[in-house]
Amino acid sequence: MRASCTQAAPTGESVATAKRFAEQVLRLLLEVVDRRRSSTHLRAHTDARVLAAINTMLAQDLVPGRGLGSATLTRVKLTATQDGAAEVFASYQRGPRTLAIAGRIESTKDSWRLVAVRMF
Repeated sequence: MRASCTQAAPTGESVATAKRFAEQVLRLLLEVVDRRRSSTHLRAHTDARVLAAINTMLAQDLVPGRGLGSATLTRVKLTATQDGAAEVFASYQRGPRTLAIAGRIESTKDSWRLVAVRMF
């Protein structure tokens, strides 16, 4: 069971920081699932369960649309929540197809972490 965050929802400057983090971690995620980087590059930015899920997806070749070419992040949106976290919604392009990523980031003492992710 995960401990709940006691911090307030991100506002103002912290929303901008959260969005920058989300964009960076999702670009890194796409590089990892395209096998342009090792999944160890995600370790500092993700929850251990997220990293394990990504490694499983890679090992079982379950990356959506991978045969269509390299992935390019096209849009990232955030919805702040009341517990020091934000829901992340993103789209990315693979060849002629547009695909989606959904996830959740949570604030820590000095940064953000990706704690849930789903690729469609």
